[in-house]
Amino acid sequence: MLLRWYRLVLTVPAVVLGALGIRACLLIDRVLGRRQPLDGLGRWAQVAWCRLFCRLYGIRVSTAGAPLAAAPALIASNHVSWLDIVVIASQWPVAFLSKSEVARWPLVGGVATGLGTLYIQRGARQAAVRTQEAMVARLHRGQRILFFPEGTTSDGSGVLPFRPRLYQSAIDAGAVVQPLALSYRDADGRHRPEVPFVGDQSMLANIHALASVPRLVARLELAEPLAVRAGTRSQLSAASRTAIRSRLGLSVDDDKESAATATASASR
Repeated sequence: MLLRWYRLVLTVPAVVLGALGIRACLLIDRVLGRRQPLDGLGRWAQVAWCRLFCRLYGIRVSTAGAPLAAAPALIASNHVSWLDIVVIASQWPVAFLSKSEVARWPLVGGVATGLGTLYIQRGARQAAVRTQEAMVARLHRGQRILFFPEGTTSDGSGVLPFRPRLYQSAIDAGAVVQPLALSYRDADGRHRPEVPFVGDQSMLANIHALASVPRLVARLELAEPLAVRAGTRSQLSAASRTAIRSRLGLSVDDDKESAATATASASR
């Protein structure tokens, strides 16, 4: 109980001061004429804050597998929680694809935009087309973009079906696709139900639950990159999902994700 309240009390000042610090560093980058948001002081501040947050919540980030692909690259990851972005950004300089609502979040939205986050407006006509065009432009500029092809979060016990549409950006830009398997486990190697951000749970409720977990290991495991000449966007989607399931130790032939999980996650 004491650990939970210690973390919760420190979370607000950590987020506020972190956001202000990153924004200040991004402003300095602009004054110095640095056009790539992930190459300057802003990125340094992002790494420092993400690692500090992980330390506050007792999260050890472990990386394994293949090296991060050289840019341009489209990185496809399974999606469990808002925490995914924190742990991934603590390790690698990537631009994230996020839902458009994030851009309007106080403090966080400005930081995300300043660090090169791309947005997709879910449910809007032609949203996928506009997002795909923006991704292609970024890839042509030599960036790495990370997206979550499940389109929502899962409970972490499996991998939901992938949506292939945005894989077309890698094909159009001639960029590789690199699968990333992400999982959270406690000291005994078990999945913790407090971590997934699914269903109608609020962000505050999820943070409150997460704060009670003494220790976590966030494991990031990169698979070998897939060349876009390997096939169509549907084939790339299927191949990356298979690679992620394999890295997570799941059967590639037996999808056990339930319809209930998919339905509960659809609101994210």
